[in-house]
Amino acid sequence: MRGLHQRFAGVALVSIALAGAAAAAPPPHIQPGERPQAGSVESELWYGMGQAEKYIRNSPLVIRDPALQRYVEGVVCKVTGDYCKDLRVYIVDIPVFNASMAPNGTTMIFSGALLRMRDESELATILGHEFAHYKARHSLESWQTARKTTAFLSTFGVITFGFGVPIAGEIAYLGGIGGLFKQSRDNEREADSIGFSTATAQGYDPQAGVRVWERIRREEKADRTHKDRSVFASHPQSTERIEDIRTAAAKITVAEPQTHADAYRAAMKPFMERWMESELSRRTYDTSIQVFTELKQDVTTDASALATFYLAEAHRRRNKNDDMSKAGQLYSDALALPNPPAAAWREQGMYLRTKGDNVGAAAALRNYLQAAPNASDTALIRHYLTKLESTP
Repeated sequence: MRGLHQRFAGVALVSIALAGAAAAAPPPHIQPGERPQAGSVESELWYGMGQAEKYIRNSPLVIRDPALQRYVEGVVCKVTGDYCKDLRVYIVDIPVFNASMAPNGTTMIFSGALLRMRDESELATILGHEFAHYKARHSLESWQTARKTTAFLSTFGVITFGFGVPIAGEIAYLGGIGGLFKQSRDNEREADSIGFSTATAQGYDPQAGVRVWERIRREEKADRTHKDRSVFASHPQSTERIEDIRTAAAKITVAEPQTHADAYRAAMKPFMERWMESELSRRTYDTSIQVFTELKQDVTTDASALATFYLAEAHRRRNKNDDMSKAGQLYSDALALPNPPAAAWREQGMYLRTKGDNVGAAAALRNYLQAAPNASDTALIRHYLTKLESTP
């Protein structure tokens, strides 16, 4: 455990140093195909990120689905143009909203971000923002100053070699990399501006960024613990920043703004149930309820039952005040929609059982067995059925 704490301390020290470093003259934008000179400060930074990428590449959390990979890489290439060949894209199965583009081109997007976005224009805008940090070498600016500090002397080895061992599991390890490069307010504004311009140059809707960040802000407000769990740990979240994004978007005009919502939904559809289940695994039910409430409102009819079911599950698992009653109603709502998940029958049955409605509970559980005959819990459900049907 001591070594674990030391690694976290190292990451924290570098984050503080990078965030607080005085800005030097900004370096020129990196050009397609450009590599740092051997022995330069930038080559040190690339080396550290290269070591981290080796473990990202082999991580079991990387989603290795060819169709999803092609789709996301296609959006990356639309946004980055000639830089596309310099980037490697990793879609990581972690249920938080995050994305990053490291100085050496290592690009990560977390499944929690894909769950929370609604269309391709939103994805393109987020990727455009991260690409702007990469293109403008924002991380190098901070690194050049940080390496002169005492914090750097004790943490450079952590970055280049400490990342060779997952810290506190894969989530802390992968999430920690993006947190190393907390950007200044000016750099964030520049990245927003470049990101908007880059995405809208491809015809994407300039309001996409406004939609994303307002949605994320509502999620943060729903968190009763008042902890910033989310959401681009290296990106400031505030009403002021959302206003900046709205102002920047208002200055850009696209004749026929494109969202490509259908293409986005089709690419994400095979993973939505898995990602919703992962969202619940965080046990941050206040924010999960907000996420699923908005999904239920925004998704198309063929996905409404799934979002409604997981909203019911979030209420059931939180189990405060009238949550169980809300869950019971939502199970019924999900079952009234097209293509409900089989588990909705099971949970409705269990809910009705607690209410003393043995007939209704038995009918729901039989529907579950019919919908999921090979489920791992069929023996348990049959046991409940026997008890329900033998009770007067």
